[in-house]
Amino acid sequence: MIPPVEPIVRADAIARVSFERSDPVRMARFLADFGFVPLAPPAEGRQYFRGCGPASYCVEVIAGTHDVFLGFALSARSRDDLHALARFERRGLGPAEGPGGGERLRLHDPDGHRVDLLWGAETLSPLSVREPLAAVNLPNAATRINRPVRSEPAPAPVFRIGHVVLQTPRFGEMMDWYRTRFGFLASDIATIPDGTPVLGFFRFDRGEEPADHHSLALLAGPDARLLHVSAETIDLDAIGQGQQHLRAQGWNHHWGIGRHVLGSQIFDYWKDNAGDEWEHYADGDIMTADYPTGFHPLSRAGLWAWGDDLPDSMRPPGPLPADAPAQARAIFEALSVAPRPWLR
Repeated sequence: MIPPVEPIVRADAIARVSFERSDPVRMARFLADFGFVPLAPPAEGRQYFRGCGPASYCVEVIAGTHDVFLGFALSARSRDDLHALARFERRGLGPAEGPGGGERLRLHDPDGHRVDLLWGAETLSPLSVREPLAAVNLPNAATRINRPVRSEPAPAPVFRIGHVVLQTPRFGEMMDWYRTRFGFLASDIATIPDGTPVLGFFRFDRGEEPADHHSLALLAGPDARLLHVSAETIDLDAIGQGQQHLRAQGWNHHWGIGRHVLGSQIFDYWKDNAGDEWEHYADGDIMTADYPTGFHPLSRAGLWAWGDDLPDSMRPPGPLPADAPAQARAIFEALSVAPRPWLR
């Protein structure tokens, strides 16, 4: 079981992610092909990219000598919350960098990732995109009549950063840190045979207002690193047209199209010029705060319902040394030798 906590604040959304890149020009190309929209020309070695939604920006790219995930930012529900967390952490506030302005509290999680809490950023007018293909012709109910589907290969329009997935050698500490400070609720937890949690999907606590199944996911692993950043698009056709466009531009396809089990998203994964993973997703689960936490045995079969098999690079490396910790061995066995989904 995951014991309840009384958080300092309850954050509201993921606002943005930040990267350092040794080749920011190529990174800008990838982000545009992925569906983000560049803002003003780079200034002082920084460039910003928006989505189709109202956020002032979604991705910050800082020119540097390394290829590094720097961290991400969350939106506060109120200015009072921003000050409450600042008092708890005994830290001062500063101006938020980049377009939109506002205030920010800068923290670092136990693995060293930068985590900002933001308040007061100006918003943008949403960009115009096509309507979702809500009308679908079924075998016994035709609703799309005299309305052909004409989807052109183009970047998938992305609206916002949906979630960030981190690998951590401090699973319990990281889970407690994020839940205590930002009010994350556990939607689903996967465990190894002794009951130890090793994979968790966490959503924002918005009370009766629904929130994404997860905006943060944590996976126990040997080192601290980013696993992927996920951005929401319109529907399956948008994911498909985005895949066509990214393939035509020569980018490295990683995994998909498929549908996850925990969270239910239709997904498609790509790698940027530095090798970091980016996911397009659509049709994910949303839950209110009273949705109970689900507990599941960790298995590769539990990661996706249909689609291609999990890529080798997403499985634990092996074989493990003879003195590998029992937890590492259990994770390796669960994700390496579990049945394929279609053999469950």
